[in-house]
Amino acid sequence: MSGDFTTADDLAAHGRDYVKVGAGDIQRIVTLSTSGSTGNGKRLYFTAGDLRRTIDFFRDGMSQICAPGDKVAILLGSPSPDGLGRLLEEGLREMGAVPSLLCLPRDYRETAEALESLLPDTLVGLPVQMRRLALMTPRLRPKTVLLSGDYVSLAAVDTITRLWQTRVFTHYGLTESGLGFAVQCPLLLGQHIRASELQVEIVDPDTGESLPEGEWGEIVFTTLRREAMPLKRYRTGDISRLLPGVCPCGQPGPRLDRVLGRVTEMRKPVSIYALDELLLRDDALLDYEASFRDGMLTVVTEGGDPASVRALLTETYPGFAVRVSPGVIPPSAQKRMVKTL
Repeated sequence: MSGDFTTADDLAAHGRDYVKVGAGDIQRIVTLSTSGSTGNGKRLYFTAGDLRRTIDFFRDGMSQICAPGDKVAILLGSPSPDGLGRLLEEGLREMGAVPSLLCLPRDYRETAEALESLLPDTLVGLPVQMRRLALMTPRLRPKTVLLSGDYVSLAAVDTITRLWQTRVFTHYGLTESGLGFAVQCPLLLGQHIRASELQVEIVDPDTGESLPEGEWGEIVFTTLRREAMPLKRYRTGDISRLLPGVCPCGQPGPRLDRVLGRVTEMRKPVSIYALDELLLRDDALLDYEASFRDGMLTVVTEGGDPASVRALLTETYPGFAVRVSPGVIPPSAQKRMVKTL
């Protein structure tokens, strides 16, 4: 552990030391790359009981978003056993919904056609990918949408809400937390934390000092019931705050406000979060990628007018040179960021 905290680098260097069960009790192992570490990725371990409680969280959380009999398209994860998609699929089945695991899009046109054929009541997916699908299929009109897996920009939420005339929910989760962490209730007033599994605090990202409710800082959690790999004061690197008071929906327990993003990305001269809020208001722009080096911001756009994008970026970032060119942005499961070259 790094001081009083556990970090991603700790798990990468000494992950097996955190495992508290025998090899025969481990049902799933996930290996993730670790930012800030030049060594191996961190490995995370789960028992059948750990996975069971994740299914329970998905079942209960999705019951606030869709109803028994609703068709739900899952555009996350893979078909691998005990993976995110399968666990969500099982939770939905248990609550009486009818899930279709479409997995992450590989071709947007094929996925759009599949959705127009399925006509789901609810969609679950990555924010920018769901925004793009809303632009491609404006007549789809699902009743609800759940965004998860990456930064959720207000621009993406507004576009999806407007085009599909739907209600957009958000979920925050990490593999380290057992995938589930916090999800919005129907009032959309903060994200209800998985309180039976996680003790959450907010700390100053620089000093590690604990912060009171209402103050923005880094999300830190301690697992309460994890069997395979319990974690104590794990630093997520993500910024949010705990909301004071009880949610008007009546559900007790702590709530997270919206997650503003990762500390490392927010401290870049240009962050993907600022670019999302700036660029994704334009319905003509389907997607983009950005990189930054030596005062030069380079953006590749799919759709939209590169000249208009360049003018907007030049106005917003007058201290940097800006280069914009058209291209094709393929679907990706990686968290989006400004590449620093």
